[in-house]
Amino acid sequence: MQHKDLFVSKTELNIVEVASQLFIRNGIRSVTVERIVKELGISKKTIYQYFASKEELVSACVSEVLNKKKEEIDRVTSQGGEPISEMLELGGLNVETFKSFSKNTIQDLRMYYPKAWELVNEFKVKTIHQYLIKNINDGIISGDYRPNLQSHIVAYIYISLLDSVMVQHSVLKTNITLDTVYKEHLLMHIYSICTSQGKEKLELQMIKKG
Repeated sequence: MQHKDLFVSKTELNIVEVASQLFIRNGIRSVTVERIVKELGISKKTIYQYFASKEELVSACVSEVLNKKKEEIDRVTSQGGEPISEMLELGGLNVETFKSFSKNTIQDLRMYYPKAWELVNEFKVKTIHQYLIKNINDGIISGDYRPNLQSHIVAYIYISLLDSVMVQHSVLKTNITLDTVYKEHLLMHIYSICTSQGKEKLELQMIKKG
């Protein structure tokens, strides 16, 4: 998934970090290499020293964003929290991520940058799907999730609905922000798989979060 094992210099890392934020906030097609150069205060030649094309830079940015998301998942899951608490904490991190997303970013990735979009799909399969299966199985063991759940199918449904939410949000004319839509999706998922015990825990957690 990573663009490179390590960025070869601070300059390369800086290019990726600045370009990532521009792409996230404004969409990808609308952000030119010239704009990235201006934002960084470097020459076009410097960017092309590290990235042969805008497409390659976009893939590097997507890889970096996904690597950071993987680190978030690893950090939260390493704390050994209860399944519902884990989902809410990771969901909260996703909400913060989605707050800055332009409606065009996802659509641009899907339609015009297939290699970068494939990285996203790979992340869903190898990271999100696997985490969800573990979370669901842990919740079944703890009694917070319904015992008859088929974790692979539930994880698949979660990702499929999330895909639909993100795609529809990018094409529908609405002022509702992606983070607001995602919060509803997350809560709908957790409520739908909880036992009575789990729902009580979820509602207590929601009260604590205000």
